[in-house]
Amino acid sequence: MADKLLFGYWGIRGLGQPLRYYLEYLGLPFEEKRYVKPEEWFGEVAQPPLNNEVLVNLPYVKDGDKWVFESGALYVYLAHKANRADLLGSTPDEQVALAQTKGVLQDLLKVFFTLITLTEEEYAAKKDEYFKTEILWLIEKLNAFLAGKTWASGNNITYVDFQLFEIEETLKAFNADVFNSQANIKKHHDEFSNLPQIKAYLASERFIAGPFYPPGRFRWG
Repeated sequence: MADKLLFGYWGIRGLGQPLRYYLEYLGLPFEEKRYVKPEEWFGEVAQPPLNNEVLVNLPYVKDGDKWVFESGALYVYLAHKANRADLLGSTPDEQVALAQTKGVLQDLLKVFFTLITLTEEEYAAKKDEYFKTEILWLIEKLNAFLAGKTWASGNNITYVDFQLFEIEETLKAFNADVFNSQANIKKHHDEFSNLPQIKAYLASERFIAGPFYPPGRFRWG
């Protein structure tokens, strides 16, 4: 339908999954276009109208004739679209806490990607030690930061909570023992998954259980 947003991303979880939660939470009518094969996306990019868009990338949102690219920009655009600018942080303190959490999540993803892009031989030999020395301390730091909070920025949910939840989902799937040992992370995960919009989405056929990352390109996911 013309009044629906179009959300485009690969047919995996990846960077698109927190935005799927976000769209569901905001209640914005949308359709999703999932690209399964690289040629589907790159063939589309080579033709109008996308070949005229300088910043073309996945994920994207198409709103009427407007195209918005880059995942960070999508959180901002969609918050304003839904009249929920509070999701960007309502106070300086919330905005600072949001930025700090986002920084830790980016650090976590960076080292996690390093781990799961090792060669098969290296992954088998180094996985446990690498997780313990390079990843676990960031998880523990994040867990401590969440102590006494409902959401990452305090009492109010912001867009970083959607990103945090997907990190928690990844940790839960990758190392359930560590996930279960981090009480504040687990509490945040429980709070988020029980939001009515999110609970309904997780139980629906729209939810992507996996893969987290492109099959064949990573040691896990």
